[in-house]
Amino acid sequence: MKKHLTFLFAILLVFMTACGSENTSNNADGGKEDQEKQTEVSEDDKSSAQKQAEWMEEQEKEGNSEEEYNEETGKGYIEDLGYVETAGIGYSDELGIDGTDAPLKPIEMGPMSLEIEGLAVLDVTPNEDAKELFFDGKEKVRTIVVNMKVENKSEDDITFNPNQAILVTSAGEQVESDMFLMGEAGGDFLGKVKKEDQTWWILQNPDEDISSVKMIISPPYSLDGWDDLAEEKRIDFEVVSWEEAQERDAK
Repeated sequence: MKKHLTFLFAILLVFMTACGSENTSNNADGGKEDQEKQTEVSEDDKSSAQKQAEWMEEQEKEGNSEEEYNEETGKGYIEDLGYVETAGIGYSDELGIDGTDAPLKPIEMGPMSLEIEGLAVLDVTPNEDAKELFFDGKEKVRTIVVNMKVENKSEDDITFNPNQAILVTSAGEQVESDMFLMGEAGGDFLGKVKKEDQTWWILQNPDEDISSVKMIISPPYSLDGWDDLAEEKRIDFEVVSWEEAQERDAK
C-alpha cells in the first residue's frame, strides 16, 4: 500500500502545481490592456503572498508546521494547496489494494480497463489561493482523492467516465466528483487510448468519521450507438486511519 500512497501524493503535487501555473498563464497576454491586467495580477499575487505568510504563521501558532507533506506522518504542507492531514486510507482486495506490494487488479468493464491506484481521505486547510480557486472559500474541507488509470483496449470510439463516479460514504453522504478537480481520466476514448489522473470528491461535512466508501461507476458506452458496453460497477473500500494503515502495511 505504501508505494501506492507515495504515488498518490506525487501526482497530487504535480496536479496542484499545474493548476497554479494554468491560472497564472491565463492572465498573461500582450497589449496595453493586458499589461494593466498583469499589474493587477501582480498586486493580487502580493496580497496572496501576504495572506499566505499570515496563514503559515497562524498554523505555527496552532502547532501545524509548514514542513512539506511527510509520507511517514501523513501530514504537512503541500505547495499550492495548503496544510494536509491524511484522515483515512482506502483498502480493497478486489482492486489489489491490500497493504502488500502485490500487483494491482484492474477492473474490466467491456473494452475498458480501469486500474485504481489509491484512495485517501484528506483534511485540507487550504491556502488563500486554493481556498478561492477550488473550495468555495471554505476554511477547512474533507476530501476523498482517487488515482486512476483507464485504457480503451478496443479500436472503437467509447465514452467512459470513472472520474465522474458517485461516492457513498459510511456517514450517509452521497457525493459527485468536483467539476474543477475531476482530472482527465475519463471522457471520450477515440480508439486505443490511455488516460491517467487524479479525481477529488469534496464532502459536505468535514467532521464525519468515514469507515467505508462505495464507488459507483457508470458503464462505458459507444459513441456511434450510445449502447452500454458493460454493467454498472460498484466497488467497496474499507477506510482505516493513517495509524492503522501504517500498522497494516508493516506486517
